[in-house]
Amino acid sequence: MKKQFFLVSLVILIVGISVSCKNNKVEAINYDVEYKSLVEAFSKGESSYKDCNDFYQNIKEDKITEAISELSGRMNSINDSKNNFALGKEKYLQEQWVESYKFLSNVIAEDEENYNEAVEKKNEIISTYINEAEVLALGYYYDEAIAKLEEIAPYSKDDSSVNEKLNEYNTKKGELVLYEGEVRNIFFHSLIVFPELAFDGDFMQRGYNYWMTTVSEYKKMLEQMYERDYILIDINMVYETEYVDDKPVIKKKDLYLPKGKKPIILSLDDLNYYKYMEKDGFADRLVLDEDGNVATFTKLPDGGELVARDNDCVPITDVFVEEHPDFSYRGAKGVIGFTGYEGIMGYRTDLFDSPTFEEDFKTTKAIADKLKETGWRLGSHSYGHIDFQKKGITRVKKDTKQWNDEVIPIIGKTNLFIYPYGSSVKKDDERFKELQKYGFEVFWCVGGRGATLRYYDDFIFMDRCNLDGFKMNRGPKQLEDLFDIDYVYDKSRPKFE
Repeated sequence: MKKQFFLVSLVILIVGISVSCKNNKVEAINYDVEYKSLVEAFSKGESSYKDCNDFYQNIKEDKITEAISELSGRMNSINDSKNNFALGKEKYLQEQWVESYKFLSNVIAEDEENYNEAVEKKNEIISTYINEAEVLALGYYYDEAIAKLEEIAPYSKDDSSVNEKLNEYNTKKGELVLYEGEVRNIFFHSLIVFPELAFDGDFMQRGYNYWMTTVSEYKKMLEQMYERDYILIDINMVYETEYVDDKPVIKKKDLYLPKGKKPIILSLDDLNYYKYMEKDGFADRLVLDEDGNVATFTKLPDGGELVARDNDCVPITDVFVEEHPDFSYRGAKGVIGFTGYEGIMGYRTDLFDSPTFEEDFKTTKAIADKLKETGWRLGSHSYGHIDFQKKGITRVKKDTKQWNDEVIPIIGKTNLFIYPYGSSVKKDDERFKELQKYGFEVFWCVGGRGATLRYYDDFIFMDRCNLDGFKMNRGPKQLEDLFDIDYVYDKSRPKFE
């Protein structure tokens, strides 16, 4: 009897233990399932870190399985990822691209809520760097393009496009060659906007036909020079000034350009919009448009007014370089020669008693600053447009002082001097020495192809070629390498006399 009782008790105990173990296993399995669901919801942004952590903290220590421990680690990794995404997005909105990229790189795929957006933003940051570098490289700013990409390269090793571009720009930089040919210097006056007004048969028509160029001609000239591999360079690329015992010494600089490119220096005379030009087919003055770009203000024949970027050399060149950045080597545009006797840029800055003088001064200074910022060099064409060969030293001294007093405060100091009428004086002439006293080191005349560049101890001298009606009619051979005259020539020009 006792034996039977023992057996029954043993069976009951075994069954009890079995049931107890089974219940414990079910409880553990339930913890696994519920915790996993919470963590997955957290990865999708459908539950909070607090929800997950509170659940985990409430699991008794003896109920934490290996799977639950792994889920806890996953939860913390996802939480770190979300924090990195938040910081990365904040830096992204602040356009702190490198810092943003570094944080976004720590967003993991298990962070389903943020991973795809993090990848998109990283790609956008890389595109931003590559696009900015490409703009620089198109203008031959290879060092700057490389430096730009090197900002992000250490953090984007998983993206091959950055290294590919770095290799490309380093290769192009290494392919620059020493240019040893001639350097052409071409120049223009203000462009004729309305040929029907300039060529209307009055006494000014002949002069306009000789010495001016129309808007149509200028645009076609730029187009053809670009197609023929000419490239704008800055005058400072061919020389440098060293000082020995406080005296300037001119040194020739080596000019490196992309293979096949031919340098050209552009210069503009008399960007003053003189009174005689009013209502005669020209723009009236320079202005800054609503976007802050240099433009022209023009009174239209019908009485209307137009602010535009296609009515004179400066804005047309600016737009052309924007559209063809490889036409300008490192942002070079040209040299503008100002007189001062009727003000500059279409403003009467010579009239100190004018009620608009202060406003005109501020306006022209702002335009001058923008010109320099966008690649233009500003120089002197003398104050009164005087013929240096015909004027004595007294007149030259007066002229140069007026230039220094009235124009320099607007455009700033300059070492560039363009002789009016191309009328230069010899280097030992006292009039030349007077110009040097004011810091002029680069002297430009007029002649032939505009390819004469001579270096002296303390100055350089260069001829320029006028691209106008006179040269197209009387010296076409000197222009045939630049453009096709038949294509360029404005048919509205009167017969050349």
